[in-house]
Amino acid sequence: MKDLHLDVDTPKKIPEILREAAQQYRESTIELQGAWQDSKAGIIWEKIAASLEAEASKIEKLISLYY
Repeated sequence: MKDLHLDVDTPKKIPEILREAAQQYRESTIELQGAWQDSKAGIIWEKIAASLEAEASKIEKLISLYY
């Protein structure tokens, strides 16, 4: 996984960063499933990715209300 840079100059970048991290976790899931030949391998990374996507959406709503 690449580094996660949280040093941002505007709150508007936070959802983008979270979505990038989610994508990287999804890629990890796919790699583990292929390497282990197990469809459940790495499923925790997919669950974390889904959580990050949900939080990114919530943050976007907050930004639209307060920024």
